[in-house]
Amino acid sequence: MSDVIDKPQKMFENARAYSKAAYVLNQQAFGPSFNIQYMDLGLPSAVNAALALELYFKTLFFLEKGEYFKVKGKVSHDFYLLFGQLGSSTRQKMESAFAESIKNRDMSDIEKLEKASSVLAPRDLIGNLSVWKDVFVNMRYIHESSGKGTPMVFFPEIEDSVLAPILLLKPEWRHSVSFTWQRIS
Repeated sequence: MSDVIDKPQKMFENARAYSKAAYVLNQQAFGPSFNIQYMDLGLPSAVNAALALELYFKTLFFLEKGEYFKVKGKVSHDFYLLFGQLGSSTRQKMESAFAESIKNRDMSDIEKLEKASSVLAPRDLIGNLSVWKDVFVNMRYIHESSGKGTPMVFFPEIEDSVLAPILLLKPEWRHSVSFTWQRIS
């Protein structure tokens, strides 16, 4: 298998692994059997979710453009910027899919979080990508943070909006890794 064929699929599979870790950690931190001793797993859950999103976006970019995403010739983690460089049709479909999922979502958990934190979560894909793109720095090094709140929500909805175009281009990848753990309930 050539490097060009192998790398995007490997990126995708790594994204799935980080996603799985994010869901498992989030479930342990905030799931039905909530135990305060595991609440600190919310932070690594968010970092894993952001890593998954970065790799999904890089996979999609590679599938569309046939090259790795770079800024000024260097590898970049900025998937907000990457999103802007995807084809306009892809961006529009992703934004529509995200908007539709938010429209049909029970927002009570988000409203509680916003009330408790006094931080509003964006309700559009672009606004969320703007927040999520800085998770690596802002959350990995939260001990150095200025205390600014970051509403990192809607991971499943963002994930679904980027998975759809990937799987349209590569439907065979649906079976390359298990999708049974996509949503842990």
